[in-house]
Amino acid sequence: MDIVDFLNVSIHNITTAELLQDLNINGGVVVTPNVDHLVKIQSDRELLKAYYHADYRVCDSKVMQYISLLLGSPIKEKISGSDLFPAFYEYNKDNEDVRIFLLGAKEGIAQQALFNINQKVGREIVVAAHSPSFGFEQDEKECQAIIERINHSDATVLAVGVGAPKQEKWIAKYRDQLPKIKIFLAIGATIDFEAGNVKRSPKIMSEMGLEWLYRLSSEPNRLWKRYLVDSLPLFYLVGKQRFNQYRFSPQLQTENLPLGELLLQAGLLSPQSIRQTLKLQQQYANYRFGEILIQEGYLPSKTVGFFVNELPTLVHSHSKLRLGDYLNNAGLLLPEQINHTLQQQSLTNRKFGEIITQKGWVNPRTLDWFVNLQHG
Repeated sequence: MDIVDFLNVSIHNITTAELLQDLNINGGVVVTPNVDHLVKIQSDRELLKAYYHADYRVCDSKVMQYISLLLGSPIKEKISGSDLFPAFYEYNKDNEDVRIFLLGAKEGIAQQALFNINQKVGREIVVAAHSPSFGFEQDEKECQAIIERINHSDATVLAVGVGAPKQEKWIAKYRDQLPKIKIFLAIGATIDFEAGNVKRSPKIMSEMGLEWLYRLSSEPNRLWKRYLVDSLPLFYLVGKQRFNQYRFSPQLQTENLPLGELLLQAGLLSPQSIRQTLKLQQQYANYRFGEILIQEGYLPSKTVGFFVNELPTLVHSHSKLRLGDYLNNAGLLLPEQINHTLQQQSLTNRKFGEIITQKGWVNPRTLDWFVNLQHG
């Protein structure tokens, strides 16, 4: 599974078919970033953390897919929550291990969606549905009652459709209190679509990237500011990324970030190696994630030690090191390689990073991450 850097978020570059197969094997949390989400994430730390803790971040927007072409890393497929969810229950219609709990929409609508889906599938694949009160996420007592309801159901899948960023934050906060749930889906307005309460845009508009226009014309009073004002900064930020001018606060990138996600951001681990390490960690509960990485030969101990121990101190103290020093401290560049690069740099006037990537000593993704750390 490849990833595409989109500002400060790594999008998993995966097709719907690949995602459905992977979910059934590994489970996890799926979020569907779109233009609105990516703008919010620039300043909303809680949402950023929720995204970083998700197992799958898939492209929800045709506009984002178009922009990925401009950035030189094409996203394979747009996978919106409203497309993914029906594909998910159709894919699992004969899989008795998949039992869904719907959380979201107004009173009665989730129950109607439950009925409609089960009629289409031909079995009770949706085992329960609940419509929380407005502002429920701020009421811990109600949240605990919802958790108890989910845990007492027979559900193995939780589909949350209460709108972003509320649904992503709620899943991140309460995931660990839902031990029977193997798959978490953040699906936005999909419950309304499934109930027939709200109509989706025509397929041709969705395929052309104009679903936002259809939704705006349907609900102008609610959505005009989101689409016509709030989303505009994305295009400025993408322009900066296109010309390597985008920088994001290292403190936001590293604060409370899982080690695997941090190493993924730095281009040092693949999603597959993270997943394999997590599986091994389940088998050997006494071992930490970093210890397994070292034992399995994914990374040297010096690199893991840098990210676990040294990096947080550097970020919070706002210490500034030279790029070569950062890479040497992380065990990614040897002193003799640094000296050789500096000699080449003095003779050719080429950039330090250009030389070490051309030599194959550091991959470009890792270089960009450390440059951002150095200048952040």
